[in-house]
Amino acid sequence: MSKAPNRPTDPAVSPVQADSTDSELKESHAEAIVSAAVESHSPATRRAYEAAWRHFAMWCEEEGYQDFPATPQTVAAYLTKRADDGRTFATLKVDRAGIRYYHQLRGVESPTQSAGVGRVLRGLCRRAVASKTPQGRGQATGLTAQHLSAIRATALRRRVYRSGARESEKTAERRGKVDIALISVMRDALLRRSEAVALTWADIEFRDDGNALVTIRRSKTDQEGTGAVQFIGSDAAAALMDIRPDDEDEAAIAAQSVFGLQTGEAVLRRIRAAAKAAGLHGDFKGHSPRVGMAQDLTEAGASTTDLMIVGRWKAARMPAHYSRGQAAANGAVARYYRRSD
Repeated sequence: MSKAPNRPTDPAVSPVQADSTDSELKESHAEAIVSAAVESHSPATRRAYEAAWRHFAMWCEEEGYQDFPATPQTVAAYLTKRADDGRTFATLKVDRAGIRYYHQLRGVESPTQSAGVGRVLRGLCRRAVASKTPQGRGQATGLTAQHLSAIRATALRRRVYRSGARESEKTAERRGKVDIALISVMRDALLRRSEAVALTWADIEFRDDGNALVTIRRSKTDQEGTGAVQFIGSDAAAALMDIRPDDEDEAAIAAQSVFGLQTGEAVLRRIRAAAKAAGLHGDFKGHSPRVGMAQDLTEAGASTTDLMIVGRWKAARMPAHYSRGQAAANGAVARYYRRSD
């Protein structure tokens, strides 16, 4: 049973369909085409597709199906099995995208483009909605300004490790200041986890008025690296100043990671630990600061369009979903009754 490699090098395989009138490409040119096609996706997206492909290939091997080129029936059966195993609809879409990616990368029409596969996915989506779990694990709890205040009040307290030992006061102070800065900046700039990880001190511009600007070089919705500049308020800027190194030359500082975190999972752990230490209840996730700021802005009168701009959302669906409760509280009916009071 064939397996699609991560980066195919067979000169007969190309993500660009061949014109029958052209002569056969040289191997070096074919490899260059494949390399460019691979780089069309971000590293994080490629890792997700690679994992999705590995799961599919393993399932095909166990069931005795051919994984490459796969048939639409095989893909539909796999997606249905994944749904029956409790995978979220979002995961199913990544599974489909991973299978499509590996077929198209080798210049083969993807079975996921089949109308039948599309119908199966729509059916699985309706099934998820009917079971009241369209988002799988549920929406993250928004980390609002009130939550941030609780975290600020408790972040510097010494914590107990799993071993039973307690943090030193110095460790607690350093860790707590990073937690406050991380969550404050992620809220004000509506940062995604990957964006917080990627920030260096060269991306921070402190202003004379006490506020600051944050430059986001690349993001989930900006794979071309156009970049964006976000405003952060004086509290977040002061929290950044509290953790900025001051014992090195400026060139060395500029290249350093702001928060010293290497992965999005590390960001998630810091947020959850800070919320737990503050006695907060809810399902806090890596994008909880972003969700919480969207909710606070909506409560302050921001429109969905405002949220799309400041949060760099390409469509209105997610910001409207995150802030639907606050939007209702400020909606036409709510305004009517406030006027009548």
